[in-house]
Amino acid sequence: MKLIYEAKDFDSAYVVSNWPWGWTLKTEARFWIETTKAGDRFVQQTMNPKTGKWCKPKKGTYDAVLVLAVTDAGKVTRVGFAKGANDKAIADMVDKLDWEKLNDMQKKQVCKWTAWNEVMSNVTFECKAYTPGDPAADEMQKKSDQTMAKVAALANLKTVQCLTKNGLI
Repeated sequence: MKLIYEAKDFDSAYVVSNWPWGWTLKTEARFWIETTKAGDRFVQQTMNPKTGKWCKPKKGTYDAVLVLAVTDAGKVTRVGFAKGANDKAIADMVDKLDWEKLNDMQKKQVCKWTAWNEVMSNVTFECKAYTPGDPAADEMQKKSDQTMAKVAALANLKTVQCLTKNGLI
């Protein structure tokens, strides 16, 4: 599998000629990974062979980090990890990717999700049923909110440490 880090927009897209259009026609298709604050998403755009105009791009859903890939069979796809992926999935994917070729937004996503998973690996949950209006329910909600604030603060701290370590701040 070949990873293509440079395909970031229409102009730098990976181009496939002879792309099927309907039953008999062939056209050109472009593929790239769009990176925003929301994450990365796979984008595909084809040219209408009858008019020679580019069709509207088809954009996938956002994941944390994606890189365009071409399989040995020539299929265009993407590799990466989703938001909320576990530590193993993130570590496996980061091992396959070239850190230096990722853009800064992608590196920040790796830091963010690695930090979040590290903090959450030490968190346990307990579910209890309470009657609405019960003072114990209000107290438990208050404790839960305080705990989640601590978890978020620790995850943010670990994210900043990773960002600083990698020169992203």
